[in-house]
Amino acid sequence: MTSRTVHEDGVTRGRLSIVCRGMSQMDVREHAGTIVGRRYGRWMYGLILVPPIAAVLTIVLAPDPHGHWSEHLWSAYFDVAQLVLLVVLAGLLSRRTMSIPVLVALAVIGAGIAFEVIGNFQVADSIWQTRGNPGFGDGYTQGHERAETGDLLVVIGGGAVAFVAGLTRRVPLKIAVLALFLVIIPPWIWPGAGALKLLLYGLTSEAGFARRPIAIPATAGDP
Repeated sequence: MTSRTVHEDGVTRGRLSIVCRGMSQMDVREHAGTIVGRRYGRWMYGLILVPPIAAVLTIVLAPDPHGHWSEHLWSAYFDVAQLVLLVVLAGLLSRRTMSIPVLVALAVIGAGIAFEVIGNFQVADSIWQTRGNPGFGDGYTQGHERAETGDLLVVIGGGAVAFVAGLTRRVPLKIAVLALFLVIIPPWIWPGAGALKLLLYGLTSEAGFARRPIAIPATAGDP
């Protein structure tokens, strides 16, 4: 073995030790070529159509006369479809290095959507098959308040999951910013839109939600 070979081998080992010190044990294992879980195709983005389809079917099948009650009814089924979709996607991604803070934030979103579902069903039931919006009924006010509580939880959880995913390098910064931007979509229109984007990105990317390593620039003395 020549002195040059020994030198190059030492430089290589030194670089690897520097990179490894900046990465967790799981990161080293994954970025050495072992990706946990399965990468899904981009066809999964088509799943975003599930909640709107559920809402349209509800509108079509709801009995006449329509009114404020039917708006809450289709919103409830939209939310049910969104909640099921988030749970399924999170379950598929859970084996791909999702962190506890991300799971907690997703749980907050799930709880918020559950509140929205219960509140919307309660309002719809209180004024069932009534034209327009009478503004009162047994459970009308309580249902709106419960749905509003859910809206707040969804916004808090959506902002938290985007912030944590970006801060801990679970997704590229631009994806985290996009997810944070999607939080501004009113939760009574599309709850958890940013979280849905993050989950779909994680399932269709190579690394899933694995922590991305920090790029270490080469020093001037490196050959």
